[in-house]
Amino acid sequence: MRFLVRKLSVALLMIVLCRGAIAERMEDPTFPVIPNLHMLSRSSGYVFSGTVIKVESIAPRRRNAVAVMRISFRIGGAIRGVRRGQILTIREWAGLWQTGERYRPGERVVLFLYSPSKLGLTSPVGGVTGRFRINPDGRVVVPRTAGSRSPRDPTRLPGTDLLTVRELARALQRDHEERP
Repeated sequence: MRFLVRKLSVALLMIVLCRGAIAERMEDPTFPVIPNLHMLSRSSGYVFSGTVIKVESIAPRRRNAVAVMRISFRIGGAIRGVRRGQILTIREWAGLWQTGERYRPGERVVLFLYSPSKLGLTSPVGGVTGRFRINPDGRVVVPRTAGSRSPRDPTRLPGTDLLTVRELARALQRDHEERP
């Protein structure tokens, strides 16, 4: 009888543990699909959420130099290469601004940035693919892709999903663990 009780206890414990693991894995399909997440993660030197605090145009000083934009961010959520609360100033080739790649003071974004080049310039990985807007509620606006889950927030824009910066960081961690 004790043997049977012990076996049933072990079986019950296994069911409880497996149920938790199964429930955790079942959450994955309901998580938003973040377009090109692996490429964004693999190619990024800096990943963070931040607020644009200053934008400056820097004219070339030498004949063969290029015009650049200097953008400063206050880091709110540090994911890679930065610290929370840090002021990060990047330099982008001004030509990107001709294609609509612009920042405004007060704007909140999540950026996946390349490491600075030999010239000290950087830009979002994959252009607009590496830049996500943060809405007034503090949620990251992610374009909807095939296979995305239903929206959890009825106020979202059509064709988008909303997630927190923490959820985005968790998705990056999960991607890193699944793809060495």
